[in-house]
Amino acid sequence: MKSGRYLYAGAVVVALVVGLGLWNPMHVKADRDRTPRFRVDPLWPKPLPAPVGYNPLTYPTPTPGDDIAHRWVQGEVAGTCIDQWDNVWTANRAWEVGVTVNNVLQGNESGAIGGNDSNTSAKPSPPYVQFNSEGKVIGGFGNPALQTSGPEYGYPTYLPYGTHGCYVDYQGNIWVGGNGDGVVQKYNPAVAKTAGAAATYITQIGTHGQCDGPLATGSSNTYSSCNENTTTNSSHTLLGMPPDIAVDPQADPVTGTTGSVYIADGYGNHRVVVFTTTDGVTYTYNRQFGTDCGAGNTVCSPTQFGHSGGGHPHCVVLGNDGNVYACDRPNSRILVFTKTGTSVRVIPIDSSAFPGATPANLAAILLGGNRACDMDFYPNIDYLASTSPTHQKYIVDVDLVNNNAYLLDKASGEVLNALGRCGQAPCPGHNPGEFAYSHTTASDSKGNVYVAETITGRRIQKFVRVDDDDHDRDHDHH
Repeated sequence: MKSGRYLYAGAVVVALVVGLGLWNPMHVKADRDRTPRFRVDPLWPKPLPAPVGYNPLTYPTPTPGDDIAHRWVQGEVAGTCIDQWDNVWTANRAWEVGVTVNNVLQGNESGAIGGNDSNTSAKPSPPYVQFNSEGKVIGGFGNPALQTSGPEYGYPTYLPYGTHGCYVDYQGNIWVGGNGDGVVQKYNPAVAKTAGAAATYITQIGTHGQCDGPLATGSSNTYSSCNENTTTNSSHTLLGMPPDIAVDPQADPVTGTTGSVYIADGYGNHRVVVFTTTDGVTYTYNRQFGTDCGAGNTVCSPTQFGHSGGGHPHCVVLGNDGNVYACDRPNSRILVFTKTGTSVRVIPIDSSAFPGATPANLAAILLGGNRACDMDFYPNIDYLASTSPTHQKYIVDVDLVNNNAYLLDKASGEVLNALGRCGQAPCPGHNPGEFAYSHTTASDSKGNVYVAETITGRRIQKFVRVDDDDHDRDHDHH
């Protein structure tokens, strides 16, 4: 280990984190003032498992008599999150297979794995897969079964439909959501990994298969209430297609209790909604902030999210400055609120954010919207949320349409550089350091950044911070 590469937090912060029971001093790296630079690790992750007899419906129990090694294949990697040991979780679509109506596969968002991959022995990975920091798979869980009868035929029996974001909280629980459903679910990952496909949640906020909106006219399918064109924004028990979650270790400013859940309730609704708890099992609506800007409106206030365009808000992140950051994806900006919903500022991802881009590259960037799809602070310890001891000087912003991830100065909103190999320019492609539908991001405590790609990307990439001498910071310590 090289000296001078680590900077530990002060005694007050150390005492706070020790009190949470998760402190590991090896996890806090230097908060240097030099602008971070990154390079992709093309060999991360390592090859996925190929267990003999693997069956996603019975995992980890193999199918009797099946002597084939079935390689796991990830579909759309819709979400990624980091736990207290710097393990990386991915939330994967394309596992919803097995129910067909009129020769059309139902509920399968990315196409059948066998049809999209050359090896027909391949099968979908578990919905949630855990990698260690070296890229080796160390677990997975999730029930991939679909309903086989009734109005909701072909929809998931248990997990959120439209697998989306995930978040690991300060107590080690993993929270998952879906942008085609009305729930977020909380799991104990150690228990869930042992159970595999039979994993059950600790608790659920919302009602599975029912959103904060009316059923479609003439429909008895409860999922028809989950519609981006419906903005009820009012229920205290139902959600509207929530894509992201954050959990606060600090005392709630209203109730004084810890563990409040902030939900980006944002494909159907247009709000950040806060649920509080006293026992970690029962969660009660407390407050919400954010409204719909309205159809056809091009100028939205600092408290309004874009009416349509996929996810509004699309992310929610708690800063150690006491504020809540939410992605207004249709308007290509990040809205900043206090924890009680007062507007603090707006961080636009527009022409003002790219003073270092060439005119041609700037024109290319501005040609496409959705430049604020997801964000994370850098440096950061994600699971500590509002109590992260890092300076959080930067924001990693994911641009879905231009296929890149930018490093912003949090104070000024200026884009300093990019993770993509193209620099401050659109960077589409399938080679290392390029993106196809860059969707979500997360930072680990070693200074690495992960970017998950959905739709046609179907992968997660690891970006390693490098020093000015171009040595890999993480590998310097192995």
